[in-house]
Amino acid sequence: MAVPGPAPGAGARPRLDLQFLQRFLRIQKVLFPSWSAQNVLMFLTLLCVALLEQLVIYQVGLIPSQYYGVLGSKDLDGFKALTFLAVVLIVVNSSLKSFDQFTCKLLYVSWRKDLTEHLHRLYFRGRVYYTLNVLRDDIDNPDQRISQDVERFCRQLSSMASQLIISPFTLVYYTYQCFQRFKHMQIRVNAEPAAFYSRHQHL
Repeated sequence: MAVPGPAPGAGARPRLDLQFLQRFLRIQKVLFPSWSAQNVLMFLTLLCVALLEQLVIYQVGLIPSQYYGVLGSKDLDGFKALTFLAVVLIVVNSSLKSFDQFTCKLLYVSWRKDLTEHLHRLYFRGRVYYTLNVLRDDIDNPDQRISQDVERFCRQLSSMASQLIISPFTLVYYTYQCFQRFKHMQIRVNAEPAAFYSRHQHL
């Protein structure tokens, strides 16, 4: 039996190309096999928690400006209510962050289990394990690669999951907010021409 040569491109530097995208999508099919799968439900839960967390963070950011009004008017009751609201928002934010991290850890464990089992099924199908361990010289310790590479991949993916899913929503929201501030600034800059134009229209 002829010994297979090294795989095409063996030892080549990894690249962000079409082959990488195809392999990544094939892995996603393993991690998310169906819409009712446990991983999908956990991922949707993570999305909801991350969105709620961003909403709370936005509300916390508004608190300092509200303190200026309360302290300026020397409103003691308003100060107490605002302080209570700030404490509640901080506690909710901390709880959401903890739940976010907990869900990411659960996803990591579940993803690692599913991907490892999938690779082991492929590894022991036919005589693949014999081919990789005996006949192929370009792949060293395939069983160790399965355990270590899967662990690193799933850990990195789970750590980035919440940021990846929340970034598009955050980008769209703050882009809209910046657009509304920009429109307000244009009105202030062009207040005099706009007033003359409005008066001319009425005449």
